[in-house]
Amino acid sequence: MINNDFELNNQGTSNADDTRNLARHRWYFYKEGFSPSLVNKAIEESDISKNDIVLDPFNGSGTVTLTAALRGINSVGFEVNPFTSFLSQVKATNFTRKNFGKVSDLVMLNSEKGSISHLEDYSTFTKNNHKGKNKWLFNIDVLQAFAGGYNNLGSRSKSSKLAKLALVSAIMKNCNAKKDGKCLRYKNNWESLNYNKSSFLESLENNLNIIKKDLENKIETKPIIKTGDSRKLIRKLDTKFKLCITSPPYLNTFDYTDIYRPELFLSGFINSSEELRELRYKTVRSHIQINWPKPKNNDFGTHFNDVFNRISDKEELLMHKNIPDMISAYFEDMKGIFTDLKLKADKGASLWFVVSTSAYANEHIPVDLILADIATTVGWNLKEIGVLREILKRKTKYSPDIDRLRESVIILNN
Repeated sequence: MINNDFELNNQGTSNADDTRNLARHRWYFYKEGFSPSLVNKAIEESDISKNDIVLDPFNGSGTVTLTAALRGINSVGFEVNPFTSFLSQVKATNFTRKNFGKVSDLVMLNSEKGSISHLEDYSTFTKNNHKGKNKWLFNIDVLQAFAGGYNNLGSRSKSSKLAKLALVSAIMKNCNAKKDGKCLRYKNNWESLNYNKSSFLESLENNLNIIKKDLENKIETKPIIKTGDSRKLIRKLDTKFKLCITSPPYLNTFDYTDIYRPELFLSGFINSSEELRELRYKTVRSHIQINWPKPKNNDFGTHFNDVFNRISDKEELLMHKNIPDMISAYFEDMKGIFTDLKLKADKGASLWFVVSTSAYANEHIPVDLILADIATTVGWNLKEIGVLREILKRKTKYSPDIDRLRESVIILNN
């Protein structure tokens, strides 16, 4: 069932490294994404025509929708994170270089002038002496340079939205922390990096120039991208899809609303901790940061039952008491996704599901096998589980014997 000789094994398709140099994709590096080459492979294997629909219910930064759009293929993407949904929409929109050039000049001028930011002294966004914070995300002149450009974007024209993306990208390149697994981790010797207005302006100018160059790559077919909970949006899909290629949140306790917290606040999509908490409740139950509704189902096949029972018997090796509930809730959510996708699938449709195995209580969880079991019970036909790569895992006191996980694609047919 597991194909270790899958033709895409160790070909770099399950990560986004190659997007750093691809037009439009490179406007904002999304660490959790996969390669457009994986999307192209799925499109070709599924014999997709321009009249078919390609769907990604966990659209992230929009690799699927952008790749399809550049090929002139209709596509639909759902994404719960409003910043990354915005990112995917902007990357898949055509702009005129003349209009964007005018906005770019104005953004550079206003960023040079700077402005007060409403995020100064908020949480860990800047140095905050009276709250005793000894680490902060942005040096004050970096944040004020960003605010100068952002606060004066003017009308919400298409070009203004593109400039907004360039601004957010520039400030994140001048952030004292970086994305590292499930958290933001402060860079080595972050204080000595001394990010300032000049470094921000250099990053911004570089971003704007790259975008201007990439605008020559026109979008052939504009995708439909909606912001919201895919567990609800799939049911509302008003057309049948021929190919669904997606990568849902992994069963790894990563809270992506926390990882992308700076972008959410900087771009104005979230303005308070309460709003951030509300967004978390719209995400798949793959982390333990909030008090989720308890799962109602706890039987997802032999592969699940065997490993779940072993994990439940090892309370002393659980990093959190809610881990067993999280595991069950995750697979319950995925069963709902597979069920809804089955209802919206065209005749002969294909489903490519990119996932990773997990480890808790020193037990390796074969997520791909469990999901394949679930998918077949709701009517999908399993074609294969192709191994994409092995992922090195840092050993922990909770799983001291597990140092590798498996990333694979589950390929199903209707």
